[in-house]
Amino acid sequence: MHLRLAKLSDEPAIVDICTRAFMEEDLFGRVIHPYRAQYPHDVKIFWHEWLRNDWTNPRNKVIVAVSTADDQQEHVIGAAVWQRQGDDAGAQRIIAGWTDPGTFPVLPSTHNRAADPSKKEILAQAASFTKHYWAGPCATNWYLSLCCVDPDVKGRGAGRLLVRWGLDRAEEEGIRASVMASEGSDGFYLKCGFDEVVGNASEGGGNPLRKEGVKGGNILFMWVKDGKAVEGAAV
Repeated sequence: MHLRLAKLSDEPAIVDICTRAFMEEDLFGRVIHPYRAQYPHDVKIFWHEWLRNDWTNPRNKVIVAVSTADDQQEHVIGAAVWQRQGDDAGAQRIIAGWTDPGTFPVLPSTHNRAADPSKKEILAQAASFTKHYWAGPCATNWYLSLCCVDPDVKGRGAGRLLVRWGLDRAEEEGIRASVMASEGSDGFYLKCGFDEVVGNASEGGGNPLRKEGVKGGNILFMWVKDGKAVEGAAV
């Protein structure tokens, strides 16, 4: 098992993994896709759109965990999207080094019958309630915006490798790392190297995530280690 940057040809496998991994997750399942039982294949449309949006952001690195089978063919078993936030020199280097992934294949349909259209942008609508956690020195960080592992190989270390990819880079740069965890995954992230739960995505009156009673959503940070802050980085 090893990690590498994702290729455009990996997109179908990543989408398939996300669809299966998050099918019954509270936010992506119950809230955003209440009709997933009737139209399970339509959920892939959401993940195609999500992943393509992430992939075309110059701040993002799409990473895959791959295993090699007996036939020597690589098989994608997990994926992560790490975003370099901030306006420092490190962030500018990531942006400057971005490579256009190319043209994605046209989807057969973009009509997602499994979804509640009014909930599609619920995360973006809720962002203003927790943006203060990423203000000031915390604005400079590596943010794990997506992490998923094939349910068939869960527990074999792929998730830990994907998380450590970004934590290692944050430590090398002397900056923070952050993640918004799904239900029940706080312990996993703390074992991987995150230091503290600082808040929750559903907090604040009027927050649509709170209104829907979304489970999970704890916000975790890895803090800058003593003496590790690089020159010019916010600490």
